Amino acid sequence: MAKNTVVKIDLILHATEDFKKLVEPLNDLFGIEDDEIEKHEVPGHFGNPIFMLHVDLKKKKAEQFIKKLVSLIPRDLIIELLANIEDRIFESSLYMRFSKQDFVRKDLKFEEADPVRIAIYTPIYVKKEIPEIYRKLLNENSV
Repeated sequence: MAKNTVVKIDLILHATEDFKKLVEPLNDLFGIEDDEIEKHEVPGHFGNPIFMLHVDLKKKKAEQFIKKLVSLIPRDLIIELLANIEDRIFESSLYMRFSKQDFVRKDLKFEEADPVRIAIYTPIYVKKEIPEIYRKLLNENSV
């Protein structure tokens, strides 16, 4: 795995959602502590508070996260991801979106609406090699 791998995790926390319930899986599954999570409040459409949660993981912590993430994704979803990886790559980053409701239950399922967004970036200098590099990254961590 490249030494400069970065993982970014983003999610939106609505006023009706419990911060602790969303942070617990990050801690339990990935060892991400509360103080590693940036929390920014923005006003919602009706003036209700909305929180943007963000985590940046670099180098060793990013590698550990990727290994754990790949081990938690069901095998059929990994196969789907590998087969359609080009659809999840934008500007050299691999994007995955998981159901927030399933994430709270510590279950990973792909979901586009109101997701937990995970972006993995590793420096790749030859554009046509990007999909294969990410396939290799996911395969080497699925052992």
